[in-house]
Amino acid sequence: MENVLVVKTAALGDIVARDGLITGRENEVMDLIASDSFFLPRPTAEESPDFKQIIPYVAVVRGDQVFATHRLNKGGESRLHGRMSLGVGGHINEIDRDHGEWLMNCLRREIEEEIDIADFGTLTLRGLINDNGNDVGSVHLGFFFTLTTTGDVFVRETEKLEGGFVPIASLPESLEGMESWSRIITPELTELWTAGKL
Repeated sequence: MENVLVVKTAALGDIVARDGLITGRENEVMDLIASDSFFLPRPTAEESPDFKQIIPYVAVVRGDQVFATHRLNKGGESRLHGRMSLGVGGHINEIDRDHGEWLMNCLRREIEEEIDIADFGTLTLRGLINDNGNDVGSVHLGFFFTLTTTGDVFVRETEKLEGGFVPIASLPESLEGMESWSRIITPELTELWTAGKL
């Protein structure tokens, strides 16, 4: 059975009191992960809003484009099938703690499992993602990163995902078909691209 890293929702306090992209609180959550996180069986964690599963969520950006995927029916999270995702990521497992940097180990492992990326460029932490408005979001807390690349990117898990680059400028028109975390990060991606900060 898969065990996943969690923190108690109550311990996060006002950090998770609102939905959306939360900036400036990342170090607090990092400290909490270091001191008060633990592992639970994933089925238990998925059903209890008393815990937040920590998820790295990485948007891969190439110039004026972002890599988008669609989860197929064989994907692991049935509640997100058919939705567009602008992030690559997943749960922190016990294997990720073997080398100390749990979050970054998980991030790199998930990227390597889900996509084949020719050029691993600059990785930047942009904030936290919280969404208590649905069953998936209420039990997860995301660390949102952008990863720049200049090369090709391909989906590895073709039985679970299909994907390709889409223009960042087109994202606001696609909000309705996105999973909630992708809707949350779209304004930030659009603003960063417009300002030339990607």
